[in-house]
Amino acid sequence: MIVAAPPDSRIWFYRTSAGAEIDLLLELGSGELWAVEVKRSLSKPHPSKGFHLACEDVKAARRCVVYPGEERYRIDPSTEVVPLHAVLGNGIR
Repeated sequence: MIVAAPPDSRIWFYRTSAGAEIDLLLELGSGELWAVEVKRSLSKPHPSKGFHLACEDVKAARRCVVYPGEERYRIDPSTEVVPLHAVLGNGIR
């Protein structure tokens, strides 16, 4: 997934002492932050409360959950579920 990130991205991992975390934090060349939660399960993925708290901490402009399933859909207005094959084939968009 790091290879699929926009070329000018800086890659981070974010975790607070309280345990809120973001698996992959992309800082784009523009300074915009994208938060990515990675799930391995084929079932409908839902990010943890800690992911949402961490996104608020860093003020992530975009939030997505990447999983090995087939559907692409929104969990809420700020969080989208994206299939892994879509990310690898087209990059994170």
